[in-house]
Amino acid sequence: MATTGIVQGDVMGVYIGGTLIAATLVNNFDLGLDLRDANNADTGDSKSKLPGRYGGSVSGRSHFEFDAAYGYSDLFAVLIGRSQVAVVFSSEVIGDKEYSFNGYITQLKATFPDHENSEYDWAVEIDGDVSEDEIVA
Repeated sequence: MATTGIVQGDVMGVYIGGTLIAATLVNNFDLGLDLRDANNADTGDSKSKLPGRYGGSVSGRSHFEFDAAYGYSDLFAVLIGRSQVAVVFSSEVIGDKEYSFNGYITQLKATFPDHENSEYDWAVEIDGDVSEDEIVA
């Protein structure tokens, strides 16, 4: 049954090649639209804009675990290999929406604070179109 009301953050996950990024603390899904200038001598003093291309990224923070099912080491291999990955941002709940696209790992930043949990930030830049689809059985 589809999720109703405000979606609780831990319901959503980022899947790379069908595998959930493990031990995630925070997920972000950012889309933006570039605007281009449409000004010329006849447009007056006000700026005029037209839509351009859209793009974005998914990013997040995860616990740094050497034995994670899919974690830092896996993302490291993809980044170093410069491989394009299939990404799905999803709750995996039938009836909910999920967002799919291809992209590249563009950031891995590990932090190892004294006497605290180690974490890493990661980011995937969207390459191409994003689709929004309803999750079906």
